[in-house]
Order: sequence, then C-alpha cells, then structure tokens
Amino acid sequence: MKILTSKEISQVDKSTIEKTGIPSLVLMENAGRSCVDIILKDFPFVKNVSVVAGKGNNGGDGIVIARYLQKLGKNVKLFILAQNEEKLSPDNKSNLNIFKKFSNHFYFITQSDLGFLEENLVTTDLIVDAIFGTGFKPPVEGYLKDVIQIINSTGKPVVSVDIPSGINADSPFCDVSVKANLTITFGYLKPCHILYPAAENCGKVYVADISLDDSYAPSYRQLITPYNVLLPKREKTGNKYTFGHVAIIGGSVGKSGAVIMASKAATVSGSGLTTAIVPQDINPVLETNLIEEMSIPVSSQNGTFSKESKEEILDILNKGKFSSVVVGMGMSVNENTIELIKGLLAIEKPLVIDADGLNNLSRIENFKQLLKQRTFPTVLTPHTGEFSRLTGLDTKTILQNFESIGLDFSKETGSYVILKFSRMVIFTPEGKIYYCNKGNPGMATAGTGDVLAGIVGALVNRLPVEEALKLSVLLHSTAGDLAAAEKGEESLKATDLIENIPHAYKEIELQKKVKRDSLIRKVD
Repeated sequence: MKILTSKEISQVDKSTIEKTGIPSLVLMENAGRSCVDIILKDFPFVKNVSVVAGKGNNGGDGIVIARYLQKLGKNVKLFILAQNEEKLSPDNKSNLNIFKKFSNHFYFITQSDLGFLEENLVTTDLIVDAIFGTGFKPPVEGYLKDVIQIINSTGKPVVSVDIPSGINADSPFCDVSVKANLTITFGYLKPCHILYPAAENCGKVYVADISLDDSYAPSYRQLITPYNVLLPKREKTGNKYTFGHVAIIGGSVGKSGAVIMASKAATVSGSGLTTAIVPQDINPVLETNLIEEMSIPVSSQNGTFSKESKEEILDILNKGKFSSVVVGMGMSVNENTIELIKGLLAIEKPLVIDADGLNNLSRIENFKQLLKQRTFPTVLTPHTGEFSRLTGLDTKTILQNFESIGLDFSKETGSYVILKFSRMVIFTPEGKIYYCNKGNPGMATAGTGDVLAGIVGALVNRLPVEEALKLSVLLHSTAGDLAAAEKGEESLKATDLIENIPHAYKEIELQKKVKRDSLIRKVD
C-alpha cells in the first residue's frame, strides 16, 4: 500500500486525467460512489445526512455523495461554503447542476449563515465533511474556521472525504481541523492518515480505488502490512546455526533487564542461538533469568564494561560462530563504552545499534564516516531524542521534517534507520521509506525498544535486511497490540510483547492468506 504526499497525489490525478484519459468528472463520480458504499456499510441505519462541501473539487466529491444518498432515500441537506455557484470549481459546479435535478435542499453558506448551518447540523444523524482536500495547506482562515468548530461541537458522527478538513495531508501536526469518526481517502494513504496527532482526527481510515493510474505513483514510500512482508522459513534440514547466532552486547549494574529482554526477544523471534555478552558484575543476574540463552561475562569496572572488555568482546566475536551483533541496551555511556562501539563498527557482521549504543556512537567524532565504510548492514534504532543526538538537530525540527532528515541521514551513513516516535518509520540507504500504522500508547514503556532490537538481531540473519526490518517492526507492533487487547494499555509491559511475538507471527501468517480483491481497503 503506497503512501503519497499531496504533491504526488496531485500529479497522479493530473496524469490519470491528461495521459490515461479518465476524465476528472469520472474520477469524482467514482470517489463519491465509493464513499457512499462505505457510509452505508458503517452507518446502515442513518436517515438524515448533512453534507458540508467546499468550493473546490473536494466539495464536488461531497456533492456526488449527497446525490447518491438522496437517490437511496436518505434525507440529505447540502451546505456549500461559497457565496454562489459562480465561486465553485468547474467540476464542483457541474455536479451541483446534476444534484439540482434530484433535490432542492442545497444552501450556500457564508459568515452570516453560520447560525442556520449550526441549527441544521445539530439535528442531523451524520455529517459528511467535504470542505478541504489534500491540496489544502493550513491554517484555516476566515469563517471556515467557525464552520469546522461548529461541526466538532455537534457531537454527531463525521465522515471526512479524503482527509479531515483543516489537516495538512503531509504532516502529523494539526491545529484547527475536523475530528472525523471515519475518513475515506482515494487511491493511496497520505502521511496524515498514519502519523499522530493528525491520525487521531482521521478516525477509522478506508482507502477507495477510484481508477487512478498506479503507474504514475512513486513507490518509495509504503505502509508495512502482512501482505507485503516476507516470513522466514525453517528448512527441514536446518540446525541451530542455520537460523543464526545472535550476540547481544550491553547491560550494566541496575540495567541488566535490557539485555535480558533483548536476548529473549531474539530467541522467540526465531534465532537458533542467542548469547548475551555482559560485564561480569551482572552475569549472575543473567544466569538466573536466561534459560534458553547463553551468557559470556567480560571484564567490568564500576558495574559497566571496562577498558579491557573491548578486546575481549572483539576476540569473542571473531572466534565464535556469531551471525549478527546487537549492542547498546543498558550499557551506559563513558570512555570505555565509546571505544567499544568504535571497535564494533569494524565487525564484519550485521550490526544493530540501540539505546546507549547510539548515545555512545554520537560521541565518536567521525562516526558517520565509520558507518559509511562498513561493508555489512548496519541498523540504527533511535527514538527522537537519540536521533537528535546523532543529527545535532532538536526534536521539534526532526518531527517537522522527519522524512527528509531520516532519508538524508540514512543515505549519508549507509545505515538503515528505524525511527521510533508515535509510529515507527524505516529509512533505507536506497531512499525507501516504510511506515507502520500498528502499535499503541501502552508500548511507550521501558524495555519495548530493547525487545525490538532483539527481534531485528534475529531476523537480519534470516531475511534480506530490508525485509527483516519490515517484519521486525510489524512483529513488534502487532505483539504490542495483541498484548494491549489482553491486558489493556495502562498495564502493558515490555515482557508482554515478548510473550506475544509467537501470536504475532501467527496473526501475520493468517492475514497473509486472506485474499485481497476489494476496491475498498480498510486500514487496520
């Protein structure tokens, strides 16, 4: 499922009309009819519908919706936010002329008519928001801001056409916007449908196929779903080394749990062997809490890795049959750990750097060059604070420009980046972006990042790195959702995710078997 920006969807729309030859009125008709199909599915008993339409083509979609609902016996009132029909776009005006043949219940609304609009909206059963489309750029100005506030104040269910009016299609941020119960978008998702807080105002999201020509749509930005991930296979002739040996390096006094969780996550994600390499001061804790996993203690100082531990760890990795390395969780930040990370950058194995590993990495003067020189895949798993330290940019700037910053950093360093904020987004050195729309606020708790790092460490041994990251993120978020469904978001713990990884595998496998043949796709 591709994700397009407002500029990209505008170009697809234009090319479909001008090059493929599908008239804009046909696309508008398809859009309106698809919306009606979904409205009747989700609100089967609705009788009175108010459609609030803007003067552009999004308003034209709304007028088509009003016509179909009217033909189907609903009591429809159409409110057009313009002084008269001469202010409407050509396609909008054409559809109004058709609507007139079926109903005279349409009203032009200006500033002086807001009281009349409010009186009608508070008595309706359902409001259709067709004011602004994906081309709109905030802020909302003039009396239209009042219209949106009236819609939100009615307490009535709202269906938004393409995007909730007032939202920037390309941004997670929103000021004044319609708060929809359901949003029906056309052809492709837009970033606002996925990213919080904007996604919260979208409600349930459907994607309707309206015959846009997919050949004009760029494919570098996609949603991760069960239908576009690969699952690893366990060969019948395989042995434990066939499925990879993951080294988990980290931990310090008071933070041994991070390594324990990462190790257990790696095992349950399919690793053939998992070995935790930790400061000797905390090894007894590891021995007590790990059963399937092994541990190797190395020299420690003040409860963390000592200066001597760097060479010890490199020697262990070079002599052992390790196939991937995960480093960083709970390891602390000091001169010794900085040198350890610097040494691990030369390891000729897939390397996953998480948590304090990233904080140590950011303190290495030429770390971007060292990352770029690596010949094996490197995966970085920062949250916005850690990414701020890596990029030198404040978190606000990152959140406002995360796509361009993430892509530039990934290309500059040759590293794969899983950026963790309200959603998880993957950036690849080849310029691809993958969004995940699963997960829940209960996962904002200590240890869930350690679990993700362990999953990634296991799967980079089993799949091509890009596929491994997509599945890792989907497994992690699906496990979180399954755990929340069982225990609620407030009580969710990182270890609940580990317990649900097997169930997440089954859930993904089951969904992959579902045939996808509908022109309307609900975004779960």
